[in-house]
Amino acid sequence: MLKPLILSVCILSPISFASELTLGSGTEQGLLRLQSLWAEASEGDNWQLAAGLGMAYAPEVLGGKKYKASPLVSLDVAHRSGFFISSSNGIGWSYTDNPAWQAAVFLGASASRDEKDQLTDKITFKGMGKIDSALQAGASINYNLGDIELSSVITTGLSDKNRGVQLTLGADYTAYASEQFALTLNSSLTASNGKYQQRWYGVTAQQAKNSRFKAYQAGSGLTLASVGITGIVPISKELRLVSNLTYNQLLGDAADSPLVKSKGSGAFSTHLQYTW
Repeated sequence: MLKPLILSVCILSPISFASELTLGSGTEQGLLRLQSLWAEASEGDNWQLAAGLGMAYAPEVLGGKKYKASPLVSLDVAHRSGFFISSSNGIGWSYTDNPAWQAAVFLGASASRDEKDQLTDKITFKGMGKIDSALQAGASINYNLGDIELSSVITTGLSDKNRGVQLTLGADYTAYASEQFALTLNSSLTASNGKYQQRWYGVTAQQAKNSRFKAYQAGSGLTLASVGITGIVPISKELRLVSNLTYNQLLGDAADSPLVKSKGSGAFSTHLQYTW
């Protein structure tokens, strides 16, 4: 049977109203999945690496109408002790000794948004000010129930300008798996506190004066629901093709924000993943 992904590469930050273009948010929600990390490594190996190269087609910003194709490049390095470095998720430590569940803690960078991110008029966020990337901390727990994997990820900003907490609950179902092909159905639901919602979806009185948006106070609550499907085709022991199709739906105060032009959006990605 086709073994599960050793490392998650080219991952979407599923909740960010960010300027960067990333994958759909179905599989491996926003965190390095280290289950079965050493399943294909020979006895005595202490390090494992995974590199990804591909492309994605998704909205420039979550909530926007303009779609854009973008290259995907990633590198993940993990040690048998649990230590890992990920181009997607930063630096952290994971516990994977128990086949039924895995846990991880990590430090990484939050998403950013430029004041002049392009959508239809090329000045979408003019007057809103730039949101800089900043340090954030997170923790995750995955629990395996045979063909179903449940996951939870919590993140929080560590700087005064990056305060805000998000919690994502996910469920992945392996619908089919063989030596030639594997198919996974993905779903997740994300909630955010008021500080996160206001930073990404709110409009202060000053921002309303400087921009074309009306003032808007975004409160805590549900932010995003995602469903998707992921296909994995092994080319060799080390190389596989991973493709993902996802639908994202903004919810609550995030969906009602004047910054949002489209509450629902799709995303497609495909990439080659090489592990050694």
